[in-house]
Amino acid sequence: MNATLQARFSSGVPWRIDVTTYEPPVLADATGTTGAFAAPVQFRGDSLATMEAKYADGTGAGPAGWTSYQQFGTSFAPDYDGGTLDLTADFLHSLKDGVPVTLTFHFWSGTIVTYEVTRSGDEVKGTAVS
Repeated sequence: MNATLQARFSSGVPWRIDVTTYEPPVLADATGTTGAFAAPVQFRGDSLATMEAKYADGTGAGPAGWTSYQQFGTSFAPDYDGGTLDLTADFLHSLKDGVPVTLTFHFWSGTIVTYEVTRSGDEVKGTAVS
């Protein structure tokens, strides 16, 4: 948030209006394990809304396999101070071995960023998709 404005009316409480500027977020390639995987990201003022996870055939990937949308905080979480998007062990262990998964990150600005992860045993490789 870059600034906060306040609108006052003849009655009622003042309205708080948060002003935020941003640039599209940028993710980078990473490696890790099923116990700890963090994709480096420059949030650039934007905030994460949700994440989808799909296999190439369009089916959902992750613990909530009945939907492509995964649970915030249970499957993934942003670390704004650390500059990472963290994938949980529960999410990573649920992925098919050796099968790429496309992650689609939806940000509050409307920006959509795509990332691919592949679990091979206990190793995880993440690749930024342009």
